[in-house]
Amino acid sequence: MKKWCLFLSLYFCICLLAACAGGDVSAGAGADSGGTPAEETRTGGETTEPGRVTETFRLVTVGDGDDPASVLAGTDGGAGAVYTLDLFSVEDLTIEGYTQEEMDLLDWSPMPGALVEVTWDGSVMESYPMRFGTVASVRILEDGFDDLCRLHLDVLNDLWEVDPSLNDGITELGVDLSGTSLPESEQAAVAYAFGSAHGLMAMEGTYQDFVDSGYIDGEALFWKDGCLFSVKETQDENPVTFNLPSFGPGDEMPDYSGVRFDAEKWRSGLGAYFFTDCTALRNGGGQWGDYTVGAEAIA
Repeated sequence: MKKWCLFLSLYFCICLLAACAGGDVSAGAGADSGGTPAEETRTGGETTEPGRVTETFRLVTVGDGDDPASVLAGTDGGAGAVYTLDLFSVEDLTIEGYTQEEMDLLDWSPMPGALVEVTWDGSVMESYPMRFGTVASVRILEDGFDDLCRLHLDVLNDLWEVDPSLNDGITELGVDLSGTSLPESEQAAVAYAFGSAHGLMAMEGTYQDFVDSGYIDGEALFWKDGCLFSVKETQDENPVTFNLPSFGPGDEMPDYSGVRFDAEKWRSGLGAYFFTDCTALRNGGGQWGDYTVGAEAIA
């Protein structure tokens, strides 16, 4: 009898163990080795669709046949937010409010000063200036136009042309736009575009910066291998005033603004050229006209 009871006890234990083992298999069916359900892995894994990033930039220069790369400045970045892009290599290049088909019927060209939206895959080539990865589209925005960057670039190029002996043969180029109202990114973009136009990589800094770094001999007052170009806005000290005609009832005052500035290129204490008391006006559309020079001087 005892043997029979022992046999039944062993039999029930074996059945219980078999049931437990079967339950473990059922609970683990459809799970990966990490214990995560396969369906969640499929829905939560990396997507095969490439990511896209859209950011807004200021168009500082527009490329041409000799150099197709346009220079752009980030609108929310620092001095390093400078990019180049061949706009006309982008198939989806449109003006805000126009379709691609309508664009094909227009006779137009992008203008420096415009805001542009660039949509790309988010990758950036870490060069200087930086370059975009795969660009999907570029849209020229209707609002926000301001070509003050173009105005200051014109001033720098005009300074280069006067008294050319001061910058003849230089291998180093300094640019100081810290005294202007341009954002840091646009200052850097203008400096790069200016240097590139003359076959040089421009360095940004003040006179004292270049003395401290050893480029300018602060005692002899001489930059042996380079020249410093600078623009300083002075309208806070000497505002631009307007002589406007009289207005009748209901007439609207034109939306004008102005800037006053000085500019110079400096090679030594006895070698410099100055544009002083310069003025320029901007219309309501954000376009700056040609500037006038109050006086020119040479040292």
